Amino acid sequence: MSDPQTDLKVTRVIDFRIPLPWLLSGGIVVGWALVSMYFSLNQLLRDVGDLQITVKAGNSQATTVAGDIALLRFRIENLEAEKRLGLSAPPAAKR
Repeated sequence: MSDPQTDLKVTRVIDFRIPLPWLLSGGIVVGWALVSMYFSLNQLLRDVGDLQITVKAGNSQATTVAGDIALLRFRIENLEAEKRLGLSAPPAAKR
């Protein structure tokens, strides 16, 4: 009997040759895609930075408005309390 290891032959699974124009075209397409992705990502990063600045400005405006509302609410509550207790000062006399 023959040894099974001596009967095995190395065979190529893929025996395919790519023509040079196809190879160059594929390389150019991949290169073009990488360059366009780089510039798209760069623009996206700039847009995100601009949006972050806008959001920070909006947050500071919202904080300012919330502070103003709290101050007005405090003043209204004090005026209502004075009115309920009848502690409001008499109106100033006209000259």
